[in-house]
Amino acid sequence: MSAAPDRRRGAGRSGSRRAPAKPAGKGSARGGSAGRGGSAGRGGSAGRAGRNLQRPAEQTVLFWALSLLLGLGAVMVYSASSVTAQRTSGNTWSVVARHSVYMAIGLALLFGASRIPIWVWRQRLTPILLVLSFAGLVLVAIPGMPLASEVNGANRWLRVGPLGFQPSELAKLALVLWLAQFLVTNRDRIEEWSVLKRAAMVAAPLCGLVLVGDDLGTTLLLGVIFAVLWFLSGAPLRQLAAVGGAMLGVGLIAVTYLEGFRVQRVLAYLSPQDHADGAGYQTLQSQIGFASGGLWGRGPGASKAKWGFLPEAHTDFILAVIGEELGLIGTIVIIGSLTAVVGAGIAIGLRTEDRFARLVAFGISTWLGVQALVNVGVAVGALPTKGIPLPFVSSGGTSMIVSLMAIGVLWSISRSGSSSSRMRAPRPARAR
Repeated sequence: MSAAPDRRRGAGRSGSRRAPAKPAGKGSARGGSAGRGGSAGRGGSAGRAGRNLQRPAEQTVLFWALSLLLGLGAVMVYSASSVTAQRTSGNTWSVVARHSVYMAIGLALLFGASRIPIWVWRQRLTPILLVLSFAGLVLVAIPGMPLASEVNGANRWLRVGPLGFQPSELAKLALVLWLAQFLVTNRDRIEEWSVLKRAAMVAAPLCGLVLVGDDLGTTLLLGVIFAVLWFLSGAPLRQLAAVGGAMLGVGLIAVTYLEGFRVQRVLAYLSPQDHADGAGYQTLQSQIGFASGGLWGRGPGASKAKWGFLPEAHTDFILAVIGEELGLIGTIVIIGSLTAVVGAGIAIGLRTEDRFARLVAFGISTWLGVQALVNVGVAVGALPTKGIPLPFVSSGGTSMIVSLMAIGVLWSISRSGSSSSRMRAPRPARAR
């Protein structure tokens, strides 16, 4: 009488019939333990899956690659700037101390930006950043403005006491956010020329104000960001050709008519040996640094280029010092880490389902990737000399702060995507 109920209970728990010869008590015990074990196994697997969804692979890659760039960059900034800092301030730590302050501010903004939902960036912060960028660029462009500061012949900075700010760096993030919002709003009319004209009415003045500050590199970088996002939104090729033609025209005018030194830089790029005492000097000294480093480098702190031979060794040409002290291996580590950051940003954009967030992620990745590519190209002599810092490595206050804030926006997009994935994850089955 008791065997039948026990068999039914065993079948309910195990999903299959049990032999009647087995004792009811033992069969029930094993069936119960199997049920509990199966439920625990499923629950444990779901828990592990939930934890994996909480930390996607691109977040891990982004964290470690950025940490390596910031840590190694700070060490190399100290090494590359120690001689100059000793000569100018009597303290070998002065430049890296300032660099560390800007890095701390940037990390604080990264954390804050990562906690802001992406819809807040779209609806509230985008217009604020755009207005601040325009206001800063206008102040820099006004002749005789007390807050404007000239460095190396370029009017790009606003300075209040010891604090300096470069509005063109903020313009990069502002353009990415604003253009992404504009393209999402007009996604059904992207093929109309009137939409391109309205976008150009904002982007062209922004680029023009940057160019007024003698910053052709950032101007062209803003143009590349505009073209890439426009292409990713499904724009026809004729519109992309118009954008590319406008960028080429601006570049040619800036090189040939606005500033004569740019012509010298192009000529030095074509034949640096013929301009070894002028515009080709930095390129040749940078190449000597790479060649001296070889595969493993001279060793940390052993660079000779930083002893006055290579100007801007801790800013635009810091990669040459890295190549000399850490060799080809160290250079590959830096370039590989930058590639990982850009790749993580693209992966974050591919994961999210929000169109605005996807365009922002692609825009930030384009910005950082192209900027790094230009810096590396200039350092090795593959591109004409241009003052563009290496992201997260070069000493540069505003560039470091804004770049880290952009990483915070990427992190915010990744967190929102992870939350959506967790909401869609199947819940663990309950034991009956």
